[in-house]
Amino acid sequence: MSIQFTQGRLKPLALAVAVGSAIVCQSAAAQELAFSLPEQSLATSVAEISRQGQIQLLYDKSQLNGLRAPALSGNYSAQTALQKILIGSGLELVSENGVFVIRQQNLNQGALILPETQVSGVVQNHPETDVMSAPQYVTAEEISQKNTGDGNITDLMKTNPAVQFANNDSNSMNQGEIKPSRVSIHGSSSYQNAYRLDGVSFNNDFDPADSGLGETSTRLSSSDQGIYIDSRLIDSMTVYDNNIPVEFGGFTGGTVEVNSRRWQGENSAHAYYRLTRSGWNNLFHDSTQGIDTTKNDTSNPARFQNRYDKNDFGGWFELGVSENSGIVFSASRRSSTIPMTVTGGEAFVLENNQVEPITSDSGKKNQRRTSDNYFLKYSLDLSDKSSLDLSANYANYDSRLFSSSISNSGYDSTHNGLGFTAVFKHQLDLGQLEVTANTQDLKDDRKNDQKYSLTVRALPSAANPNLQERNSGGLGDLESKQKTHGLKTVMRFNSQEDALGLTHQPTLGAEVNYTKGTYVRDQDYFRYTYTGDIINDDLYDGYLSNVTRFKKGSYSADYTNYAIFLDDSIQYGKLNLRPGVRLDRDDFVNRTNIAPRLSGTYDVFGDGATQLIAGANRYYGRSMLTYALYGAQNDGMQNCMGWDKDFACSLNPDNNDWDNQKDYEGLDSLKTPYNDELTLALQQEILSTTWRLQYVHREGYDEVRNRTKYDNPRDPNTRSIRTFDNGGRSSHDTVTLSVKNSQPWEWADASHVMNASFTWQQSESNTPKDSGYSAYDPANKVNLNKVWYDGKVIDASKLPSTSFNSPIKLNLELTSVWDEYDVTWYNRLQWWGARSQAVRYDNSYYSDPEVGQLRKYTKQNFASKYTWDTRLGWKPDFAHGFGFSVEVNNILNNKNIADRFMFEDRVLKSYDPGRQFWLQVNYDL
Repeated sequence: MSIQFTQGRLKPLALAVAVGSAIVCQSAAAQELAFSLPEQSLATSVAEISRQGQIQLLYDKSQLNGLRAPALSGNYSAQTALQKILIGSGLELVSENGVFVIRQQNLNQGALILPETQVSGVVQNHPETDVMSAPQYVTAEEISQKNTGDGNITDLMKTNPAVQFANNDSNSMNQGEIKPSRVSIHGSSSYQNAYRLDGVSFNNDFDPADSGLGETSTRLSSSDQGIYIDSRLIDSMTVYDNNIPVEFGGFTGGTVEVNSRRWQGENSAHAYYRLTRSGWNNLFHDSTQGIDTTKNDTSNPARFQNRYDKNDFGGWFELGVSENSGIVFSASRRSSTIPMTVTGGEAFVLENNQVEPITSDSGKKNQRRTSDNYFLKYSLDLSDKSSLDLSANYANYDSRLFSSSISNSGYDSTHNGLGFTAVFKHQLDLGQLEVTANTQDLKDDRKNDQKYSLTVRALPSAANPNLQERNSGGLGDLESKQKTHGLKTVMRFNSQEDALGLTHQPTLGAEVNYTKGTYVRDQDYFRYTYTGDIINDDLYDGYLSNVTRFKKGSYSADYTNYAIFLDDSIQYGKLNLRPGVRLDRDDFVNRTNIAPRLSGTYDVFGDGATQLIAGANRYYGRSMLTYALYGAQNDGMQNCMGWDKDFACSLNPDNNDWDNQKDYEGLDSLKTPYNDELTLALQQEILSTTWRLQYVHREGYDEVRNRTKYDNPRDPNTRSIRTFDNGGRSSHDTVTLSVKNSQPWEWADASHVMNASFTWQQSESNTPKDSGYSAYDPANKVNLNKVWYDGKVIDASKLPSTSFNSPIKLNLELTSVWDEYDVTWYNRLQWWGARSQAVRYDNSYYSDPEVGQLRKYTKQNFASKYTWDTRLGWKPDFAHGFGFSVEVNNILNNKNIADRFMFEDRVLKSYDPGRQFWLQVNYDL
């Protein structure tokens, strides 16, 4: 039977009666019942809850096709139980004239105010109900309302109180970039976070700490994310930062879990196009140094960017294949064009074994950035108890860079990934079995226009009193590849009560991952230096004074990670404990790492309104391929020195007397870095708001650092040899007060959702977090356990963080929906307190008579700053699916200092971007 009804601003809906015709009063839905439902199809859970609750429920059954409900265990009213299982489904429960209705969630149709119902029990496997971890959870609907910037998943973490961004990743000088920003979670290194898509890691295990604006002859610039996911194409994102369940491993910071879209049981299509221009952005710069693109050199070919054009477009569609299966396909392209000024002029190249002059034109030349995402998922509900998801994803990032002052210096740098994943879920009598299999290939590749580097140098003379130098060429072709195969099995048991009255919900799992890394130089790369006289742009009396060769070769390393994990959610009265343990072992470090984890909640008054949360956990980090492949990067480096024309080097490498320049002699015994965590929190429900006061303390041990191996600065054969050790040490504290409304507020004819936090953080580390695990101090006999800071010698582990170091931060988000006018307005206000930062602009040292040579740091003070970002969206009924939005960042155009840096023997300021506009049009069919 179908009926039609309207109420307020609701449009007529065609609904089918899903339960018996008995009509009962709405009060029956408020009676608490005991539920113990496994994860299963949403239709099955809805039918069971409505049967037990004896409520009249109206819905279109086709809306539930292809959807899954999370496991539900505990005492709830039928109304609350239905609301719990609908979280993340795109559906909502509303009350119409005493009858409950399930409909498509639409913020433009008014928001449901939930009753003041306190609940007990545990809903497994959904971050919205995880009180112990309290992760950040962002849905696709919320993403569509927020300021998303370049569309990276890190852009969604800007208001996460546990997350710090690198000081200088996004400033007014590099707004043309579209790569994800680096983030630190509770003071850990950015490359020690775990990134997962549908349960599968997409971390890049080569050295990813570099910001992406500088490369060398021996390494590629990359990122800690192996795939640059477009946040607008995902279903949800969850960031775990404390009391993290044992299912997650391979991090010392946190876990970022990204879930892709799944077929919702109906056909639909969605598309968007957005753009911004440098003319729509106020780019602040240091008054002593403008944003001059001619200053970009080989070491940093894109430091200065005064113009850019960005265009983003993409979308997705869902299509049913059969009654129980369907596909989702999504695609997007993010692109940026960055005009640069090239100086042109005269230079030299090698032709027919001769040094020949060339002339290049000056003028404008474009650098470019392009990021493509493609995703395909096929979902099949095999039965009411089984489902299968098969997915493929491909992401490609391509950049074109060059030095503005060096001829033929252009190169193409690509970063791409291809992955395949299968997820099978089956409901057994004991619980749900989940099996995930995956394979993934990541690749970084650099191709240069000129396959060698040539420097022609004229020494000072009476005719030429100043040193002249002409350069051409790039850094050489390189390639790195990472291949991963994985298998993971998890058994999530149903809730059971033992003889002592304890309720248990265990989770048991195991996984194995094989990783192989390959470093490839497909041909010898040469850096030539000619010395002579340059007269009228010709070289006279020149000879080959130096040649550096990097020999071709392919080097590989692989390892296998094994893990088993077990935890149990134990409930007794007001107390809920989650003890667990995770065992990890890989055949790279050849150690078995045992990570115990314990967290719990205590419901003080038994009504869910006041809860105490505490935890003690250990997290082990990642094994990095760079450790195993570092020797390969410089192992083939050789050098030839020519003293004069009679003892010059030759262009024929077979005629040269080569000196090997190896700087590495293999790995010493390494341990896996780990963090120990203590947490304490109080969560309080007040009226329709949830308040949480939380303290997190982290101690970092066995962090890997790079140092000289031998104490002999006078021996040329050993003074440059380096090694890795586990001498890194850090500590971090975070105190956060957060508040959010547990149900939308209704005033001024609008629904309002608020989220706010105030955070204090402090990080100390003896290893700079922004330098990567291949960071190296070339000085010999440096005492790495002490540093000179702000006029005195201190323990290196007490050195304030050199990046990711804002100590005080206030975040406020407010989303308001006027359904009568089809308008959504999002606002984000952020304030950062003043900070003191440890800086080492000139890489200087301090000699202490007692402790020896020390790295010398000074204190740099930065003022407080704030920004206001906003987004206004409009999707009118008469536009037939079209919507429009304008996004404004830093609406007040505040000139905020981001960082300071060394350039041409001067310390310059970099600034956050000023006011910036994005425009977007979208279409939903």
